[in-house]
Amino acid sequence: MTKRHESHAARKGPKQQRSKVTVSAILEATVRVLEQEGTDAATTSRIAEVAGVSVGTLYQYFANRDAILDALQDREFDRASEMMSRILARGAYATDRAVARAVIEGLLELHSAAPALHRLLVVEGLRVTPTERVQAFDMRIIALIRSFLGLAGGRIRRRNVDAAAFVVYQAVRATMLACLLERPPGLDSKALVDEITDLVLRYLASDPASPSDDAPPSGTLS
Repeated sequence: MTKRHESHAARKGPKQQRSKVTVSAILEATVRVLEQEGTDAATTSRIAEVAGVSVGTLYQYFANRDAILDALQDREFDRASEMMSRILARGAYATDRAVARAVIEGLLELHSAAPALHRLLVVEGLRVTPTERVQAFDMRIIALIRSFLGLAGGRIRRRNVDAAAFVVYQAVRATMLACLLERPPGLDSKALVDEITDLVLRYLASDPASPSDDAPPSGTLS
């Protein structure tokens, strides 16, 4: 861990159940303050107050607010990884279009559950979380996508599956984060899901023409 991030690390891990409950309360309080009161209000004293603990107790687990954001970043990484693993499991969805749509809807649901938190993490993420941990998360998700694409065979037209997995991940990620930050007019959640799903299928599919999520697989990524 670099010196830049040493002060952001949690002071001690929550090994006992009571400690885990306290840490969870601090994390949830941080999210509530960010969503309801804004970034400037999310001081350690305000977070402790909302969590129902003393500031001293908060400092037993987190050195400062950045350490709390770092823990929240890790929690969002875990949630995204679990969601992606579940959806990309072989046979979980009837069509590849349904898979793509489910992944995008899952990511949007995570963002929508705490938009202020995710906007802050977009801006502050690389400052509060070591770069190598962010990169490790990216590589983990790209590996999941690459594994799924590797099983698709002739249903995709990209011959370089490693490159395709990287491009799909970064294209979806960049589009969703830009939408989160900029909130462009005329692009509601349904439109965003429709547009990104179409983008992914047209990039990957041998024949992306079919719009149906309900039709059974027919040898094309559709």
